[in-house]
Amino acid sequence: MFAIKRTVFALVGALMLAGCAQPAAKPAVESQAEPAVDAVAAGKALEDARHPAGASQLPSGRRDYRNPADVAADIRQIAKARPDIVRVESLPHKTVLGKDVPAVEISHHVSASDGKPVFLLMGGIHSNEWPGVEVATEFAMDLAEHDGRDRRITALLDRVRVIVVPVVNPDGYDVSRGGDIAAKRKNCEVTPATRAQCAAAKDPETGYDTGGVDLNRNFAVNFGGVGSGANPDDGDYHGPAAFSEPESRNIRDLVDGHQVTVEIGLHTYGDMNLHPPGQNAAPLTPDEAVYAQIGAAMADANGYPNKLSRDLYETSGTAEEWAYHTTGSLGFETELAGDDNHGPWEDSVPGQYLGTSKYVSGKAHGGEREALLRDVEAAGNAQYHARITGNVAAGTKLVLTKPGTQLSTTLTAAGGAFTWDVNPSIRPGVDGRNVEESWTVSCPGRSVPVTVGRGESRAVDLSGCQSR
Repeated sequence: MFAIKRTVFALVGALMLAGCAQPAAKPAVESQAEPAVDAVAAGKALEDARHPAGASQLPSGRRDYRNPADVAADIRQIAKARPDIVRVESLPHKTVLGKDVPAVEISHHVSASDGKPVFLLMGGIHSNEWPGVEVATEFAMDLAEHDGRDRRITALLDRVRVIVVPVVNPDGYDVSRGGDIAAKRKNCEVTPATRAQCAAAKDPETGYDTGGVDLNRNFAVNFGGVGSGANPDDGDYHGPAAFSEPESRNIRDLVDGHQVTVEIGLHTYGDMNLHPPGQNAAPLTPDEAVYAQIGAAMADANGYPNKLSRDLYETSGTAEEWAYHTTGSLGFETELAGDDNHGPWEDSVPGQYLGTSKYVSGKAHGGEREALLRDVEAAGNAQYHARITGNVAAGTKLVLTKPGTQLSTTLTAAGGAFTWDVNPSIRPGVDGRNVEESWTVSCPGRSVPVTVGRGESRAVDLSGCQSR
C-alpha cells in the first residue's frame, strides 16, 4: 500500500508541478470596463453573509438540497457581489418547456476575448442526480468567494476561464425536486410538452420516468450505440436523432464556441472518475496516458478510482465522449459516491465536496473541491492542450475555425505578441488513432492553416493581417 500511495503522490506532484511550470498566456485583449471591486472585501462579505451561526462549511453554508429557485438565487448573488469576475449568460436554446439554461463564467477579465483555455463543469444533465447540481453550484460560489483571498484560486483565474452550467436539464430538475417524480432522469420531451404532462409520465410500479430523452445519450459520437435505448420508455432513451434536444444542443454550441480543454460532467452514484471509451469493443484512446495522469490526480483528491467509462457500464452518445472525439477536449465524468442518486445530505454533498464523507473516508485528500481545482489546473496546463502564437497589430480580430466543423472561436489582440490556448487540431478518432486535421487562423486579409498536436506550440505568420 505504501508503494502504491507513493506512486500516486508522485504522479500528482508531477501534474501539479507541470501545471505550475507553464507560463501563463499573455492577455491578448484589454477587457471591457469591468466594475472596480475590492476582491478581498467582496469575498469576505459573501462568506460572512452565507455563514451565520449553524451554517455548514460549504461555501454557501447550506444544510439541505437546493430547489431550482435556490440555484438561481445563488448564481445571482455571486454575480452581483463579483461583477468583475462573474458573468451569467443564458445558453442559446431554451428547454423543451421554455426555460433558460444559465451558464456562469468566472475569470479575471471575464468579458475579454483573451485566448485563455476553458474549464467546463456541468451538473444536472440527469435531473435526479441532485448532488451534481450542488457540487457545481458550490464550486462557482467557492471561486467567487476566494478570488483575491486564496493565492491558488486567484492565480488560476488569471490563466483559465471557468464555465459552470449548474443545471443542464432544468425541466427535469424541476419535476424531480418538486417531488412529482423524484427519480426523473430525462428531460421533458413529451407530447404535449407541458409540465403536467412531463410530471405524469411515470411508471406506477417503479416510480421512474417514462417520458423524455436521456440527454447524456443524445450526443453525436457513437449515437444510438450500445448502452443507449431506442424505446422512448427506456431510462437511457437516446432520442430520435443526435442533438434532437435543445439542452444537448446548448452544450454542443458552448463547446463549439470555446476552447474547452478539460470538461467534467458530475453524476451519481458510481464513485468513479470515468473517461472514454464507453464501449467494450472500442480501443483505448490515443490519450490514455494523459487521461491516466489527470485521473490519478483526481482520484487522490476525491477518493474515487480512475476508470474507463465502460468499467461502470457501457454507454454511447455521451457529452464527454462527443467533446473528446470532436474537439480534443479531455472529457471526464465524475460519479459521486452514495447509496442513491440523491442520498442523505451530509455525506452526499458537504462530505464529498470537502472529502469527509463516509464514502471516501481515508481515501480522499481534499475531496471533490480539491479534485476540481486540480482539473482547472489541468485545463490551464499547456502540456495537455496546444498553443498558437504570433504577432498582430492592436485591435486585430482573429478567428479560429476547422473546415468541415462548427468549431469557431475568436481572439481580439491587444497588440504585439499573443498566445492562444487551443485544443490540438489533430483529432482523436474513435478507432484509437489520431486524425491529422488543421485549424485555420483568419484575420482581415489573411488565412493561415495550423497543424498542432497536444502539448505543442505553433507560431503563425500573420503579417498580412489588417487591424480593424
